[in-house]
Amino acid sequence: MSKLIRDKYTFTFGLILLFFMLLLPGTITAKAADAEGTSKDIQLNVTSKSLVVDTTYDIKVYNLSNDYKVSFKSDSSSTASVDKGGTVTGNKVGTATITVTVKDGFKTITTLDCQITVGPPAISIKLTKAEYTLFVGDRTSLKGILKPDNTVEEPKFISTDSEIASVNSTGRVTAKTVGEVYIYAFLENGKSDYCKIIITEPPAQSKEEQSAKK
Repeated sequence: MSKLIRDKYTFTFGLILLFFMLLLPGTITAKAADAEGTSKDIQLNVTSKSLVVDTTYDIKVYNLSNDYKVSFKSDSSSTASVDKGGTVTGNKVGTATITVTVKDGFKTITTLDCQITVGPPAISIKLTKAEYTLFVGDRTSLKGILKPDNTVEEPKFISTDSEIASVNSTGRVTAKTVGEVYIYAFLENGKSDYCKIIITEPPAQSKEEQSAKK
């Protein structure tokens, strides 16, 4: 083979090598960056959850690509087990970690953890106050003492007249109009306690107080 032909082949091979060095790494890097950016958008509906023994909760994964596959695994199935759809069941008192793995083919995109605390159901509840007097527009939070101390159950709150005073799921009461109402806190076993809410108009302001606010 003549020197001219060898130089021609060497030059052509050099161009091909340069093409792969310049273009392919950039393509791979861009693809990796896209995957990393996508993985940051993937998230769970909760990162921690308390469950009463023998109750369930669904872990959901958001912002998944159609090509991604999700698997769930518990590090302590005897405490909290999880099925392939992400439904967690509290089996006994204790803690467990549910690891959620997201894959694209054989490649792991991301792993996410949800901490599960399993506790016993409550057997009794006692609200810390039996009566509140509020002005229209005021808010207060009802607190309850639940037994046993390590229960993770949360009571359900109900107002006997939500037009007078409403209550949310955490026991936050909002006084709406003059009147009297009872707020009940219920447990799953039917045990309950209540607090009487008396709502009045705010006291009339004196002319001096009105002038001080201007």
